[in-house]
Amino acid sequence: MLKIGTKIKVIDENITGTITKLKGEYIYFNDSEGFEYYFHVSEIIKDLSIDYDEYKDEEPNSFVKPKFKTFRKSHRQPYLIREIDLHIENLVEKASLLDKNEILTIQLDVARNEIERAMFESQIRLILIHGFGKGVLKQELTNLLYRYTNIEFYDASFKEYHGDAIEVRYI
Repeated sequence: MLKIGTKIKVIDENITGTITKLKGEYIYFNDSEGFEYYFHVSEIIKDLSIDYDEYKDEEPNSFVKPKFKTFRKSHRQPYLIREIDLHIENLVEKASLLDKNEILTIQLDVARNEIERAMFESQIRLILIHGFGKGVLKQELTNLLYRYTNIEFYDASFKEYHGDAIEVRYI
């Protein structure tokens, strides 16, 4: 993600600068006074001060609406159950270009939007399919769901989702 010309900071030191050279796992950069430094990649972070001109010409990440199934219990109450698949491949086109933090952020944003949409549309149940992995997304979804007061949530049917989903009921 780091490239020549990117503004960076050194972790645990008050040194900032602009990358001039990338060599293996080391990053060479100059500070504002013109002094050259080099540090290991693990000691460098991107400078958080945003340069809006840098991003002006970039095309924003294309975002595809999540695919979900809807079911009708009766014609008067449509869409009582909604399934949201949070696998990143279903949410964006070029998932391989994103790092883990960006992926998790996108997944949580989609989940938050769908939870609030279901509240607004008076849904009864919402299934959030998080998949089987290290459990990071499941834990973050649980933390997100604890913030809402008018819902209850639990693991969805093991027979149907194999432990890879959370069911949300609106009360």
